[in-house]
Amino acid sequence: MMLLFTVPFYKVLFQITQVVVTILTVAYFNQVFHIATSLLLPKKRWKDAQNNHRYAFVICAKDEEAVIGELLDSIKAQDYPREKISVFVVADNCTDATAAVAAEKGAIVFERTDTTLKGKGYALDYAFKKIISEYGHLGIEGFFIFDADNVASKDFVTQMNKVFDSGEDVITGFRCPKNFSDNWLAGTSGYMFLRESRQIHFGRSTLGIGTFVSGTGFLVSARRIREAGGWPWTSALIEDIEFSSVECARGGKIKFCPEAIFYDDQPVRFRDFWRQRLRWARGNHQVFFYRGAILYRSFLKKPSLTKWGMMMHITPLPAFSFIWFLLYTVLGLAWATFHPMPYEVFWSEFLSYCISNWVYPLIALYFCALVLLFQCMPYLDAPKWKQFLYTLLFPFSMYLFVPITVVALFKKVEWKPIQHKQST
Repeated sequence: MMLLFTVPFYKVLFQITQVVVTILTVAYFNQVFHIATSLLLPKKRWKDAQNNHRYAFVICAKDEEAVIGELLDSIKAQDYPREKISVFVVADNCTDATAAVAAEKGAIVFERTDTTLKGKGYALDYAFKKIISEYGHLGIEGFFIFDADNVASKDFVTQMNKVFDSGEDVITGFRCPKNFSDNWLAGTSGYMFLRESRQIHFGRSTLGIGTFVSGTGFLVSARRIREAGGWPWTSALIEDIEFSSVECARGGKIKFCPEAIFYDDQPVRFRDFWRQRLRWARGNHQVFFYRGAILYRSFLKKPSLTKWGMMMHITPLPAFSFIWFLLYTVLGLAWATFHPMPYEVFWSEFLSYCISNWVYPLIALYFCALVLLFQCMPYLDAPKWKQFLYTLLFPFSMYLFVPITVVALFKKVEWKPIQHKQST
């Protein structure tokens, strides 16, 4: 035991810690880079479309009778030619009137009753296979994938059509919170997606770097869906990031359309907040373990900033870092106990590690949040004091991801619906 806790061992301990801090710094430097580009560079503007393409909205809904009508009304209100838009709703194992509400609003409804294959990925695969086999005569060229709690801005399709008409296969829109003012959970969660749109997607698009899709509000070409034979990206709990990683590994670039704005509900109960993020974290781990090797090999064969960004997105660095932090604390205290050197040596190094691993990132998050506050004011109608307050709480909300990612490594997680409030 005494041989284990020698001075050379303790030096190795600190060296490993420095390696961990260096890896995290390098891995997340691109986040700072995206903030800078989103501040300094103008947004990419797409030329007006020469053609009005034929689209379909595909909406997967599980007991969403309270909110789906608002989304369908927003689709009807699009300033795009109505005859070029179809709407398909998958009522996925519903126990309420979701199917009836959707049918009444004019949607083509598929009622799915499969309690074994649960989750949005399976529902999408079911929908696309039926559309390909039964509705090929519609000549659909692209599919918008939406969640039932969303609302699309009036010119959403028109703006996305500009990017699609330029020849792009996968495009994501600008995601805004629908209920930002409800409480601090909805506000900080909303800021997370605003940061994703206004800083990450925006920053990457200005440099021509591909990005990723995030659950909803994105467009995939019908050609890509037919090529895949449906939606085969069902290995993980988060079908969006799984699809993004596969698309990235094959050399594709997911584009961003900043003018295509849509809105979605954010959780207002901590139970839903925790459950949702636990599913995301578990799904992200699954993508890393199931698809990560393909993405890493693709990067080694043909490196790109698009692939690097996707690799850093799916690699569970926060979880590994937190686990090392616990190991470092236990091993360091054990060394200080069995070695005749004072505890001050350990605590001094421990404090230095905490500052490097936790305090500096917190400062960076506050800088990010401060920039975000001013960048996102045009997208929010909430009182300024709420915007400022949620800016202060946003970094702590993001830090909750760290323990969640660790729990997700070991806990079995199943897809469960999130409660959405009644549309107004």
